Amino acid sequence: MRIIAGTARGLRLSAVPEGVRPTSDRVREAIFNSLGQFFDGGEVLDLYAGTGALGIEALSRGFAQATFVEKNARAAHTIRENLKHAGFAKEGKLLREDAVEAVDRLISSGRKFRLIFADPPYKIAPREIGGVLERLEALLAPGGRVVVESGGTPVEATNMKGVSRSYGGTIITFLERSESTMNIAICPGSFDPITAGHLDVIKRAAGIFDHVVVAVGRNLRKGPKLTAEERTRLIEKVMAPLENVSVEVMEGLLTEFARERGARVVVKGLRAISDFESEFEQAQLNRTLCPEVETVFIMAAAEHSFLSSSAVREIASYGGDVGGLVPEEILDVVQRLYDTGGQAAVSDKG
Repeated sequence: MRIIAGTARGLRLSAVPEGVRPTSDRVREAIFNSLGQFFDGGEVLDLYAGTGALGIEALSRGFAQATFVEKNARAAHTIRENLKHAGFAKEGKLLREDAVEAVDRLISSGRKFRLIFADPPYKIAPREIGGVLERLEALLAPGGRVVVESGGTPVEATNMKGVSRSYGGTIITFLERSESTMNIAICPGSFDPITAGHLDVIKRAAGIFDHVVVAVGRNLRKGPKLTAEERTRLIEKVMAPLENVSVEVMEGLLTEFARERGARVVVKGLRAISDFESEFEQAQLNRTLCPEVETVFIMAAAEHSFLSSSAVREIASYGGDVGGLVPEEILDVVQRLYDTGGQAAVSDKG
């Protein structure tokens, strides 16, 4: 057995103690290939550690600290020797105790691990393994993974989702938190009024993201014809068929609005190069204010590349026909309200 990659690459590990079933080099390499191979810190937990090969491999590939749990005296001695030879004596901590007890104690102390290995002896009862797995979610740091090695059949953990892969007679199951994480995007704008081009971009965004929030800005500096609430009601009529789209009035900064709704993406439509220059500056500013929120640009369809809310307002103000320029559901309302003589307010029935 040897360390496959990283700072200790090629290091030969101590002889495997009798009765210990180590993870083969081939399977270990496949595991780390699936995990991403190299890392930038964090802690790893190696349960039923045996020779400690998995935890030491993780240290070699960039983890900062490793905790090894092994109650067998000869195996524990081997782990200490391997850590010393690999130069990780300070980075590795060995717990000589039962895995169940160790997991409970680590949970009580509030420990969190980015990666947890569990390679229990096949002779251990499935009930015990299941009990350990059910507890491991409490030890996972955000985005953490649990890697379980088994023989014969994949393991199951009702509180985590996973995928299993077979390597000869060995089955490796990768587990992570089961709670769904919705991918939310924000489509901001003044929408004064919403155009067919806006609708096209929002529909395309709704096909990419789990949920799209149309954020209607008050846009007080430009003095919109309709209030934000009136524009919102118009947009809601248009978006009614789209189940994963909602419409809200946006107060304050776009980045704060996105953060409050758990969104990590802002979607903007681009019609021409002139749009890109101003949107690029805004995207850079937003990234400075909130680095975790990214801006995604969707190119306007060719038939909408000339279309803008200001053009619709101007045409409608002179009584011109804006058919085809705004969504059909609100054509009559827009035609009436944006005419310079139109004074009616938007109603829920309008």
